[in-house]
Amino acid sequence: MKRVFAVVAGSLVGVGLLALAGCGSPMVPKATRHADSGITSVIQASLEANDNVKAREVDVETREGVVYLTGVVDTEQARQEAARVAWRTEGVEGVMNNLTVGERTVGSWIDDVMISSKVKAKLIAISEIKTGEIDVGSSQGVVTLIGRVSSEKIKSMAETVARDTKGVKDVHNELLVGTMKY
Repeated sequence: MKRVFAVVAGSLVGVGLLALAGCGSPMVPKATRHADSGITSVIQASLEANDNVKAREVDVETREGVVYLTGVVDTEQARQEAARVAWRTEGVEGVMNNLTVGERTVGSWIDDVMISSKVKAKLIAISEIKTGEIDVGSSQGVVTLIGRVSSEKIKSMAETVARDTKGVKDVHNELLVGTMKY
């Protein structure tokens, strides 16, 4: 049991470091990143206050005003309510609801953390991909790639890396290509 805890704790630290490394994409203006962070915070707080959604089941990421919902919720009602909460938030320009309905066990959660960590580590190792361009999430083995990259080649490369990672069942490639228009 201590060994499992050590592996989980180590993995979480690694994921945290990888997440920090991915916080500042040079392809998106700082003001937009700041606004996105505010939108994410408002949605997370709204989900916490909502009795129909267990907020801890929903991962929220906002990029350029588009909210990406990933995770596993208990019911279709919770899935739909999370999307409604996101849409009602000021500044939201779109919602990608990648939530799945089912049961998330501790084991499947650990698997998803490990998958996300492996994909992010592989992406960081590729010289053409700049740290911070791509956020990686995983839910029940389905990886979601979010961010903005400089070319279709890099977008395709990122998807290939994710698909070729052990444990990945599918990939939602939500990457945008090119510099953000002001």
